[in-house]
Amino acid sequence: MRLSRALGWLGLGALAGWGLPTLLLQGVGLGVLRTARSARPQAALTFAGGPDPLVTPLLLAALKAADVRATFFVSGSEVQKNSQLLAQIRAEGHHIELGAGRSAWLSEANLHRARLQLEAAGVEVHSVLLPPGAVGWPVLLAARRAGLTLASGTVEVRRSADQRGRVRRFLRPGGTVLLAGEGAQGAAAARMLPELLGELAARGYSLLPMSELVGLRPDGWRDVPPKLIQLVDLGYDALGRIRRIGGHASSLFRVGVAPYPLASLTLKDGKQIDHGASIVEFHLDSARLVQLAERPVAGRHVVKHSLHDLAEAVRDDPAWQQLPAVFSISIFSDVLRIYGFETVELPDRMRRRLTWWSRTLRRAYGVSDLNSEHIPKLAIISRQELIRRFGVRPVRAG
Repeated sequence: MRLSRALGWLGLGALAGWGLPTLLLQGVGLGVLRTARSARPQAALTFAGGPDPLVTPLLLAALKAADVRATFFVSGSEVQKNSQLLAQIRAEGHHIELGAGRSAWLSEANLHRARLQLEAAGVEVHSVLLPPGAVGWPVLLAARRAGLTLASGTVEVRRSADQRGRVRRFLRPGGTVLLAGEGAQGAAAARMLPELLGELAARGYSLLPMSELVGLRPDGWRDVPPKLIQLVDLGYDALGRIRRIGGHASSLFRVGVAPYPLASLTLKDGKQIDHGASIVEFHLDSARLVQLAERPVAGRHVVKHSLHDLAEAVRDDPAWQQLPAVFSISIFSDVLRIYGFETVELPDRMRRRLTWWSRTLRRAYGVSDLNSEHIPKLAIISRQELIRRFGVRPVRAG
């Protein structure tokens, strides 16, 4: 009995001392530099490892052809072997920071040694790449004692067989793509890099070195509530079979099917919508919704782009082609009215509940003025009218 109790306390101690800190570091990203908080359609492109005499020239050639600059997390030992490649990385305008190698451990002494190797080559570094599988506080403390900030990617694809697919599915504005920069995986990244760069440009992303992302800072305790809200969104989407549409940096909507929640009504074009009828419901990304609520001009541009996504989806997707209308409940309903939606006031109880949730979101995401009024309403439009207005995207001149 005493042995079991002792083992139990030992397990709890291990969880508190190692498991929880590792979760906060790897899962939550506490103290890690990886996300820029801005409404801008920006993302960072980064490479782990090298300089590699076989891989790095291929990466540099692809980046130069696309006029894109990136961040290279290089190894101190490889820098000594490939000093000319390091000089080429710098000469072509890329950002250089310290890589962590393949070990899950970082020691202060090794970090100081690697930092000195880079400084001897004329490179001043401020961050070190978080090692895969790094364990808790020792790694964080070693980096801090060496005067470095841990960095990572929001989309890590260096060990993925489907690198482009993962970037397509998971990259969001303000995110960081981490690709392999050495070895066989780096060679695979170099082969697909030209297509990836073209795809991200077509999706509206401005690719920058990590150091130039607007709003970049290490994740802290204040970022935990937004991450929890994002988990709630993921769970809600999974239960409701809701999925993202568009794939562009300005794409804002997640779409599913839901019963119409208010009293029956007749739309201006004569379409009758009955209470409880299955129609398309779209949701706005919580983080970007709050950011854009304080930037009306940028918000309207993104909403209009996303309405084209929505019209194409309900026109082309068999799951939504037979549904008569599209609705959303959000603080952006008055903006949607500008684009042809009709707005409906919510019942008092629903309005109070959703207003509270809106304030909770804004508080979690650090909105400066919580007293400004953002009243949720229901916005609705017939499928036919949505397609008429937004089924064809305007062609940009030039």
